[in-house]
Parts: sequence; C-alpha cells; structure tokens
Amino acid sequence: MIDTHCHLTYDGLHERVDDVIADAVAGGVDRMITVGTAPADARKAIALTRRFDNIYATAGLHPHYAGDWSNPTLLVETLRELVADPKVVALGEMGLDKHYPDPPMKMQRAAFAAQLELANELSSLPIIIHNREATDDTLAMIADFGIPGERFVFHCFTGTPDEIDKILAIGAMVSFTGIITFKNATAIAEASDRVPLDRLMIETDSPYLAPEPHRKVRPNEPKYVVHVAEFLAKRRGMSVAEFTAVVDDNAERFFGISVC
Repeated sequence: MIDTHCHLTYDGLHERVDDVIADAVAGGVDRMITVGTAPADARKAIALTRRFDNIYATAGLHPHYAGDWSNPTLLVETLRELVADPKVVALGEMGLDKHYPDPPMKMQRAAFAAQLELANELSSLPIIIHNREATDDTLAMIADFGIPGERFVFHCFTGTPDEIDKILAIGAMVSFTGIITFKNATAIAEASDRVPLDRLMIETDSPYLAPEPHRKVRPNEPKYVVHVAEFLAKRRGMSVAEFTAVVDDNAERFFGISVC
C-alpha cells in the first residue's frame, strides 16, 4: 500500500522518522511520498529519500507560504533545481486556499502562477494541488495555463459532489484522507462515489487528519492510511486487497514510481 501524501519532515514525525517508516512498513504501507511545502521543506524530504529506498519526495510551494516567496523568478529557479532530483516525483503541493485571510490571494495567485508556468516547462511531472474553498479559481488558473487535467491530483478532497464533478471534468485524479472516515463527512464520502476507480488515490496528509478509529491520535502517521483504504473499499463493495491493488497501480502510474 502507498501513502501518496504525507509530511515526514514535519514535527511529530521527522524526529522519529525511522520508527514511523518501520511501523508503516510493518502495517503494510511499503511506500510513502513525503510532500514538500516549501523549498527548504523539499530539501529535507529529498534528504530522507537518500536514507530510505521506499520514500519519494516532491517539491512545491504551499499557498500558506506564498508570502515568503515574493520573487516568482527565484521561486521557479529554486524549484527547477529541486525537481531535477531523481527521487522527486511531482511538483507541489501548490494551489489556492481561501480558508484563511493570509497570505493575501494576490500573493497566492502569483506563487501558483509561477509554479504552473514551471509545470508547463516540465511537462513530464505530475502536479499536486492544494485546494481549499477555491475550486472554481483553482480550475480557472489551470485552464489559463492550458495544462492537461490528467497531470493533476487534487489531494485531500473536502468539497462537495458538485465540486468533484468539476474536477473530474478536466480529467484530474482525486485523493482522499482520513477525513472521509469521519461521521460528519457524509458529503465527502458521497463525492468519492463519483470518482472512477482508475482516478482515485489515498493518503494520510500526516501528521494531520488521523482517520477513525484513531481520530484523536496525534500525530497521524502513514501506517493509518490502511483505514482510508478499508473505508473506501467497503463503500465500493470491494475487498481491501482488491481495492489496494487498484489504487497502488494508480499511484505508480501517476507518479511514475516503481513497483515494490
């Protein structure tokens, strides 16, 4: 099983990363993608890939940190260097977040646009999208740059069935976290039913969003992605083994990572 989106560089995981990875593998999670949210974070992620063959990294600028990179040219140059590493399997995470007032949307858009421009240049790399309460604006910017929708995964989907229809319409992948297991997340579960099986992935987004039955556990860990798989498999009337085989194949194909 693959955890397609975690943050092994974050506090709560990084200082005990050997145990976190060992526990994940013992629980059947054999590969993990640790996602860079800023250049410095991506460098830490790449360093982990040097130590562990089953860890992959990404490089991007999360919208929360757009205010730290006011020079789009420098951002692009820095990310271009980072994604040249052979263990970097995607650009991102990047996108828009309207949940908080800062950084201002103008800064978020500038950072997102710079990264989409780089994505056009690096046409072989998939792209991880962070989208919170900004689906229409995010899709509009993607359309402005003319990047094929199948290059994108909208990670940690928390929107409505109507929003997922718009995302699916461009051909993008969609990934779900432990949020989908929460009793109050029925709309997200219903939205997941609309995703074709060959465009579905699973993740933890750890150290956040631990799934049931570990919802109160802090921090979340990659080993808990099995509960996301169990929930979605049951919802689709599939065995966990059958479901896992499909979503692993999706992740291997999308990110270009090797079969374990």
